[in-house]
Amino acid sequence: MRDPMSWALPVFRAFGIPVKVHIFFFVITLGLFVRQVAPKDSVLSWDSVLFFTVFLLFGIILLHELGHCYGGFRSGGEASEILIWPLGGLAYVDVPHNWKAHTVTAAAGPAVNVVLCLVCGLVLFANGLLPGVNPIYDPYVSEMKNYRDGRVYTSEYGWNLYRPGSQDRVNLPDEMQAKLSKPDESSAALVNATLERAVADTWLVWVNRTFWLSWVLLLINLLPAFPLDGGQIMQGLIWARSDYRRGTTIACYSGYVVGVLLLIVAIAANEALLLGLGLFMFYASSVKLHALEVEEGVYGDFSQGYMSLDRDEPAPRPRRPNVLKRWLQARAARRLQREIEQRQAEDERMDSLLDKIARFGKDTLTDEERRFMERVSARYRNR
Repeated sequence: MRDPMSWALPVFRAFGIPVKVHIFFFVITLGLFVRQVAPKDSVLSWDSVLFFTVFLLFGIILLHELGHCYGGFRSGGEASEILIWPLGGLAYVDVPHNWKAHTVTAAAGPAVNVVLCLVCGLVLFANGLLPGVNPIYDPYVSEMKNYRDGRVYTSEYGWNLYRPGSQDRVNLPDEMQAKLSKPDESSAALVNATLERAVADTWLVWVNRTFWLSWVLLLINLLPAFPLDGGQIMQGLIWARSDYRRGTTIACYSGYVVGVLLLIVAIAANEALLLGLGLFMFYASSVKLHALEVEEGVYGDFSQGYMSLDRDEPAPRPRRPNVLKRWLQARAARRLQREIEQRQAEDERMDSLLDKIARFGKDTLTDEERRFMERVSARYRNR
């Protein structure tokens, strides 16, 4: 219970991978739901808001994380878990320690969003509509340009009015717009008598909403900042040209910079989700940099410790780190201990598989055992 990341509920298995949902995912989506339907002047139906903020969001995030798992599998790794949490999703994938496997795994998630956008865009285009690509427009109104008649169609919540048989849009006075913000039979009859309202079919509206949500998540994930996918792709590309440490360091400092920008935008726009994302980027980048220092320290130069025995003067007493630093150090130590235990288990299994090959031949190995040996062998080569 002390680790907030463990507050998750297992829901099902997707392609053999356990899928868990963090309890704060429900808290955030409930807040989004209430924010949309609670205002007195809201015209949104609760079922549309619920489906959009919970089920559609969950489905797209799950597909995104399955993309990471597939990318890791194709790179010789294995996925152990998928966590859906308040700021998106996390796929726990163990891949070979090289830049190519890291980059492919990171890029596979956004690739799913690209495919989803292409499929939705083609469906809309086949029906004469162009999807809405403005990331800050209202997805419930869901505006779509019709390239056949030149009109902009919306959902039932939009009131784009045109002169009959033309693409001349009519802008009504403010008081009339206020009246139409809550459509009823009288207001509909008022405009239908002289004007034509551009309303798209409901199923096309949901296709456009799916496109928009996947598009927005793609743009966010491609920000070049750790721990987002764009930052991890940048980390892998720099790693390919230099080394792991430089790629990680640059990606983390980019996370600091983008985090500051998100905090500024969040405060200016009064947007809590951007605030949380910016703070999380600060946290994740600091943890990653600290873990990098701990890993180097574990295998670093210990000569200073022996040299201190020859000194006459006692060494100064080190200052005790603050609470946050102690927590980060403990977390990094636990992570390192888990990695050591995992490597010991892998070494033991590798020995047993080598013994099996010596006794019965390589053809007796299963596909999973072959992938395991390839992954562990790649780790040995990249040490």
